Amino acid sequence: MCMNKSRTGRCGATSTACWPLTLARVLGLIIVALLLALRPAVGETADDQYLRLYGIIEQGDALQAKGQGDQALAKYREAQAALQGFERDHRDWNPKLVGYRSKYLADKVAALSAPPPAPATTNAAAGTTESQSEAKPAAEAPQEQTKVMEAGAEPRKELRLHPKPGDKQTATFTLKTTADTAMAGMPSQTIKAPTIKMTYETTVKSVSDAGEISYQVAIKEAGVADEPGVLPQVVEPLKAALSGMQGLSGTGTLSSRGQSKGFEFKLPASVTPQTRQLVEQMKDAFANVSVSLPEEALGAGAKWEVKQSIKSQGGTIDQTATCELATVDGDHMAVKSIVAQSASNQKIESPMMPGMKLKLTKFVGKGTVSTTCDLAQLLPAERTTDLHTEQSLTMDAGGQPQALTTKTDVTLHLEAK
Repeated sequence: MCMNKSRTGRCGATSTACWPLTLARVLGLIIVALLLALRPAVGETADDQYLRLYGIIEQGDALQAKGQGDQALAKYREAQAALQGFERDHRDWNPKLVGYRSKYLADKVAALSAPPPAPATTNAAAGTTESQSEAKPAAEAPQEQTKVMEAGAEPRKELRLHPKPGDKQTATFTLKTTADTAMAGMPSQTIKAPTIKMTYETTVKSVSDAGEISYQVAIKEAGVADEPGVLPQVVEPLKAALSGMQGLSGTGTLSSRGQSKGFEFKLPASVTPQTRQLVEQMKDAFANVSVSLPEEALGAGAKWEVKQSIKSQGGTIDQTATCELATVDGDHMAVKSIVAQSASNQKIESPMMPGMKLKLTKFVGKGTVSTTCDLAQLLPAERTTDLHTEQSLTMDAGGQPQALTTKTDVTLHLEAK
């Protein structure tokens, strides 16, 4: 919930505005695990086969994103052959999803098998370069909308990040979740999700003259705590996904104002679809490793509002954070934030539940974040987030729609040194 510091200084592992959104993504994974635990088993063998197939597709997507077209084409063809066999053996298994994947793979194979476009030609008279095809603008990433409501007391100053190359920090976070669930035809129950623990190290690789910071993240440990009262059906999917994250590393770049310029994890081909999905869910936590700082100078008591949207699993969550710079002393500061989240009716897709149609009919969230930060460091010294969400879903497995209502309480604590 970087929100705490998002605009005031150096919050850490994720921008103050985006941290609650990151929590929402991780919560999504937990909710999926809860659904897996509560729903009757539906074609588990076919589901497992599809997940392996989906993992091959994601490997192809990752290779294509890196510009490795030949390797991506090989993966897409491998997935195409596997999908044909899957469709032959499981003709009644979600034909719509299988058809979608079949077309997706056919388009990918056709695009990567096509001859390269004709080289650009130069119009000597006009001094311009022309191409056989019209270039399309790159899709823009969702933008934050920040508004400073009060600049705070004098003295004020512009807040900018200034870590040094070679700086290292080790961060640990602990995520505790409790959910009250009610499913049609079943008694409501309180489910305690396993406590998630992760330790990772960040290293500042370089700082440009313009203030751009390149950094590396290495995950040292990731897992769930052994504790009583946790359903094994909930533990096992999370444990399997988290165990695959240990040892992964990634690199990112951000500006001196904490704006992410991109982040990528290095994923080996052996990574499971579950781990790959979890990495995607958490990637923005590592991409927005800092706060997104405003242009304006701020002083103690400053207040600002940050609005942001995030897309995940086909859905969109809108978030508004109201932040206050509680104290500031040089590079050290404390920020307190109030967060509100909401989402409209929408369909949700989850590769972990490929045979199930999910529709979100209600989502609201509210929470608080308290953070202490140091502008000279990449991660916050300490941050505590408390978040309460309420959501209603309808899910359709095999033509049997069911309603599920979940109220979730989350506490996340982060420390870095």
